Amino acid sequence: MPPTFLRTHMNRRPFPTSDELEAMEAQVQDELTKVRDPLLNTRQTTHGSFEQNALISQSIKRIMRASGGWELLTDVERESMDMIALKFSRILSGRSLELQHWEDVVGYAKLAEELCKPL
Repeated sequence: MPPTFLRTHMNRRPFPTSDELEAMEAQVQDELTKVRDPLLNTRQTTHGSFEQNALISQSIKRIMRASGGWELLTDVERESMDMIALKFSRILSGRSLELQHWEDVVGYAKLAEELCKPL
């Protein structure tokens, strides 16, 4: 007869089911939430996951940088657009009607707008 360890594992399926994987992932997320900085947990509710934000934000930025006009922009214009891309990613992956997201979009656009006005 095989040792107990082998008997236990011989009776298992080679891979967990998708339901089992989802349950394990939820358990891991619960454990991470318990030990994670409370500020990060709060931000995740309004901003969405950092990973999803990174994906969306970097995708938008790649598109902007690939356009012919990117090289013609000033650093202020580029930074304004980068920050707006970040805010758009937070809107798309977090709480879309978070007022601060939209105020920030307007604020960064106004900073670029100031370049358009004569002194």
